[in-house]
Amino acid sequence: MSCSNIANITATISDVSFWNSVDILIKKPHVVNKRLWGSKTLFRDTKAPDNLPLYYERIKNINNIQEYIDSFYENLNVSTDDAISNIQFTLLELLPRTYNENHAFQIVILNKEIKTALFYDVTPSYMEQNLCPTFSYSFKLHENGVQLEVESVYLFSEPSSKSYQWLKDTVLPHLIKWATENFENECHKQICNESLSLVSIDKYYSKYNELKIKHGREMVKIWPECTDPSKFVYEDIAIATYLLLLWEDERRNHNLINYQTFVDLGCGNGLLVYILIKEGHKGVGIDIRRRQIWGMYPPDVKLEVKTVTPSDAHLFPETDWLIGNHSDELTPWIPVIAARSSYKCNFFLLPCCAYNFDGSKYQRQNSSISQYTEYLQYIKQVCEDCGFQTVTDRLKIPSTKRICHIGIERTYPIEEYDQYCNRIQNLISVGSSAADVDCESLWIRDFKAREATEKVKNCTQLDKSLIEKIVEIISKHLLHNCNLESVWSIGKTVGLREVINIIPKDKLKALKSECGGLQTLLKNNHHIFKVQSGTVQLRYPKTVEEVYKGQNKTNNVKIQQKPCWFYNNHPQGCPLTDLQCSFLHIKSW
Repeated sequence: MSCSNIANITATISDVSFWNSVDILIKKPHVVNKRLWGSKTLFRDTKAPDNLPLYYERIKNINNIQEYIDSFYENLNVSTDDAISNIQFTLLELLPRTYNENHAFQIVILNKEIKTALFYDVTPSYMEQNLCPTFSYSFKLHENGVQLEVESVYLFSEPSSKSYQWLKDTVLPHLIKWATENFENECHKQICNESLSLVSIDKYYSKYNELKIKHGREMVKIWPECTDPSKFVYEDIAIATYLLLLWEDERRNHNLINYQTFVDLGCGNGLLVYILIKEGHKGVGIDIRRRQIWGMYPPDVKLEVKTVTPSDAHLFPETDWLIGNHSDELTPWIPVIAARSSYKCNFFLLPCCAYNFDGSKYQRQNSSISQYTEYLQYIKQVCEDCGFQTVTDRLKIPSTKRICHIGIERTYPIEEYDQYCNRIQNLISVGSSAADVDCESLWIRDFKAREATEKVKNCTQLDKSLIEKIVEIISKHLLHNCNLESVWSIGKTVGLREVINIIPKDKLKALKSECGGLQTLLKNNHHIFKVQSGTVQLRYPKTVEEVYKGQNKTNNVKIQQKPCWFYNNHPQGCPLTDLQCSFLHIKSW
């Protein structure tokens, strides 16, 4: 083995932290490699199998793997028959983010004796993979830090400069970061460390991409909601994929013939309901208000406008599964409603906003952990108190709130069902103002559900004259004492706090009634102001060419349809000509 390039970063790192950070690189390579969706471990043991190429049929024509392993042991002066507890072999399949792209395969050898993790590309040459370096490289823990070594090993090609730079500038710093973040303590605090632990990664990867092609692309094109389709569409597809595989496993494990039924409480846009129904399940979505997209679904997609209150009137005894996907104030109630609906009713719960039983906001009790982590622990305890065997998993969705709780079976026999229902009412009473409530009807007093009409909270409902006045106050302040005699000026840059102090209190009060307040108003007027890193300044007006740049010519890009604010309000007017400016140069009064 001859070293071709060496790089290292100095840091104080323990052995445990180093191996934990290497484990992240093996199990979650997509964190540093944006070409990847993830990885699958095909084999992991302290001793390589006798014939590794035949161990997994998906890899063809790589007979040199076994030769390399034999050579590796020979260099250590040990026999492959020896039990070497400090050496671990891992065979990885790297899964591309683009589904139809070729996969890649790596052997990773962890040598605890010399504190080195070696990575070898073993992808057959005919597959022409473009997911990871085709040369071998290693990360070694030294007394003063971690060293990256890129080597020419056993018929592998020399490293390309681009791949080497990626290893040196991206992967190595991430390894150091993970290892120096007190990894052991962080893992201890996290409620869930693994992703998709309850379903097959292989099946999930295939099913997700199948649903993405089947439902995702067209749905993104026609999405009528004001929310971002690239997030919400693919997030619901990912959740649907997870549930479909979870339910498939349940049918197989319990010899069930019929597809599971479901009720989605707080179904929102209804896309999850739509996908599950189109994939063969019967169910209904319930939400407190109708969404615009509901009218685009076919008649067999059942969506109901209804306020769900914790009571006997809202039980679902014939339903197999309740779904609570970001169900807000219903979140703590999902396991309760499932438990009281029937002995067979299970649930899937993805908590987001933190609420108590009475609909009030959950208040953090433990400052040593985040409110999100504490709320997850609280909800899991509620699930277990309701008599569910509760498992926790981490989803692969474009959201920071991705940890779910799943109630799959009961912890007690069916004979104790009525007894547990009474215990659950006591649980509610402790966590709310439920005393003296008739448990045959309502389960809680003064439950606060969301309003049926969603309040618009983006500053668009403010009086136009108020917006214009605030914009005028801020722009004058930014241009105050600036040289306006020669070169056209964008004025000074000031902090948001300073801007807040110059706005009259009555106008600030009107702003505070709108979500986002001043910063939202400024961003709504992004053609005038630039808001960045807590500061505000005037923009330089955009030209027609800048607006068109990077746009598809078939898109209906709107230019020169609205009056130019600078032409009408800036002391120096607009610095662009009538033809250059992307706004219209006409007087707006």
